[in-house]
This record gives sequence, C-alpha cells and structure tokens, in this order.
Amino acid sequence: MTIPHERTRAMLWAGGFLIELARDTSLPIAVRRRAVVIARHFPTIEDVSTMALFRHSSGLGLGLASPSETPSWADDCRYGPLRYSTRLVWPE
Repeated sequence: MTIPHERTRAMLWAGGFLIELARDTSLPIAVRRRAVVIARHFPTIEDVSTMALFRHSSGLGLGLASPSETPSWADDCRYGPLRYSTRLVWPE
C-alpha cells in the first residue's frame, strides 16, 4: 500500500524527471519533445500542494501529503520540481 507522502514524492520526482528528459541533449529529439508536452499538463508542486489540502478521513480524498511534509523528495530532483514558473523550451 502506498502512503500519502510516497504518492506525493513520486509525483514530484516524476515532474522533475520530465524536466531532466526535456533538457538532456543526448536523448533523441522526439523523446525530449514528448517530455515537454507531458510536462505542460503534469501537476506542478503548487498543484500537488493544493491537492494535498483535500484529505478526507473517510479515505475518499486524493491521498497526498503536502510537499513540505514529504521527506527527501528534493534530493533526487536535479533541476528541482516542476513549477508553474518552469519554462521548458521546445527542443529543436
């Protein structure tokens, strides 16, 4: 069973990984472009924080912890988390 802080950490890692993929010039251009497209629609750290507010004791909530309550997620995000302010350039 996945607990809320593990779900939150996985979402933040995935967003950070999309940034890494988009910026890695050793990858094929198609992979980098796909990462940019997915990142445009992927939850940012701000989205995750907002979703974490909707916890419900009945278990019907989203089951996310606040990023501030989630230990060590930033250690594995080379460029940080995906944020509203993250600007990924379309790879050429």
